[in-house]
Amino acid sequence: MPEPSDEERVRLAMREMLAVDPGPEALADPAAIRKEGRWRWRPRLDPKVVVALAAVIVLVATLVWAGPLRPGSSKQRVATPHPTVPTVTTPPPTSAPVTTVPATTEPITTVPTTTVPVDTAISVYGNCTTPSVEPAEIVLTCADYGERLTSLHWTSWTATSATAVGTLVYNDCTPDCASGQFHRVPDTTVTLTVPIRGATGSLVWSEVQENPEPPGYETGPFHSGPQPLPTQPD
Repeated sequence: MPEPSDEERVRLAMREMLAVDPGPEALADPAAIRKEGRWRWRPRLDPKVVVALAAVIVLVATLVWAGPLRPGSSKQRVATPHPTVPTVTTPPPTSAPVTTVPATTEPITTVPTTTVPVDTAISVYGNCTTPSVEPAEIVLTCADYGERLTSLHWTSWTATSATAVGTLVYNDCTPDCASGQFHRVPDTTVTLTVPIRGATGSLVWSEVQENPEPPGYETGPFHSGPQPLPTQPD
């Protein structure tokens, strides 16, 4: 195999260094390759060679700047530790236990409510002139209105009796009824009894009982017993 010429050696060397084929026009005459101990290049180089040389220069500068080729680059770099934020694990929410109440099979007992009807066939002379059913006031002494039952709230009105709660107002007639003082007894229970035929032929209550009774009733004309009611217009 023939020995390669000087031009071919130079081309091979440049190809190995630059990985670029400079082409046959890149170098000067083989006889003038070596002069005064240095390479002699033609004034006009191939653009490919210029690009390759620029790439080599940039690569070498990058390596020097990055550190591997910098003096003392064999020293081991110490990475600056970054503070780490601990991860907090939130436990999943727990739901309250659900208690299932078994359905009861027992029948529901309903307490019946009984409403006693008002017996409108019986009335009372509450205002001493006209009979009425469940009046708000009953005058006991029609001559001077010295005794009466006021603010009556009726709880029953049947064929045998009628009951209510109200206020007893009476004159103590001390020293006499003209100069006596009126007194009030609240929460007095009133009971009407003994229905009879009145002057007009209709049934009216004829007696009333108060509880509690004021002082003097024990020694009064009725001796704490039932008091008569008017049975006709007065």
